[in-house]
Amino acid sequence: MNYNETIKFLYDHLPFYQKIGNQAFKKGLDNIEELCNKLGNPQDAFKIVHIGGTNGKGSSAHSIASICKENGLKTGLYTSPHLLDFRERIRVDGKKISKYYITNFIKNNLTLINKINPSFFEVTLALAFGYFRKQKIKLAIIEVGLGGRLDSTNIVNPLITLITNIGLDHQEILGSSLRKIAIEKSGIIKKNSLTIIGEKQNELVDIFNKKASHFNSKLFYASDIVKINKNEKWNNEFKIQILLFNKIYTNKIEVKSNYYIKNIPGIVLVSYYILEYYKIKSSNPFVGLSKVKKNTGLIGRWEILSNKPMIICDICHNVNAFREIL
Repeated sequence: MNYNETIKFLYDHLPFYQKIGNQAFKKGLDNIEELCNKLGNPQDAFKIVHIGGTNGKGSSAHSIASICKENGLKTGLYTSPHLLDFRERIRVDGKKISKYYITNFIKNNLTLINKINPSFFEVTLALAFGYFRKQKIKLAIIEVGLGGRLDSTNIVNPLITLITNIGLDHQEILGSSLRKIAIEKSGIIKKNSLTIIGEKQNELVDIFNKKASHFNSKLFYASDIVKINKNEKWNNEFKIQILLFNKIYTNKIEVKSNYYIKNIPGIVLVSYYILEYYKIKSSNPFVGLSKVKKNTGLIGRWEILSNKPMIICDICHNVNAFREIL
């Protein structure tokens, strides 16, 4: 198979959520565990930041990856879905996975794939893990696909877990209330890890506190720690104050939308702890916030396509996200 034939195989022969909906969602980790085990568990070859939540996962993942790149940390980025090109899902230091690697991976593992019968998402995730190991990255930013507890990405044992926020989404799978959805999404909190909640929602605090306590995971609410002061005269420049550490940074941001500001506390706090872990010192550690598109290829987030006429491109997949865009 050449590259185009390989991609066609992935779309046509594997259960694909964007094509058939909930039927493609396979609850449980059996398939991905077997698949990764046969591949030598590539996900154990590097440290991981695991990102879940309802909205803001993708832009948070791209932003953290951009900050890591600016600080010289070789970083893999796995997100979904893609907008234009399948290879958007898997990047190392902003560069998309090679067509050659995708074709060879599927060719070399076709018998295994046919035996296990995994979903499109499960194969893509295993592909990413294998590629990241081959590229000898230091850190991978992994975005949850759907939910948390039963999502294929939950095979990982992360250094840091980020949960951006909780909203009503995929209720037929995750539950009919915010609390039920929060319980499912809190399922990515792992033993002895560091857990950061981006937006503090008081009615859900007890759920996260209980889960983190059970797994002996240090828990921080980023919106309590990182304060954002916006000054319009600064041309989209923000003063980022990390109150816990009594440090103040001033940065421009590239994604020019109000909803993105809500993601910044989680992005900044996760990035702070990544740099602490790797003992990376910088006078301006969060400069990557101003270079997200350049560093990671992020598209479709308040993207201005034209000024005359004014055309802005953005994406959403639930009511809360649509309200934020409006």
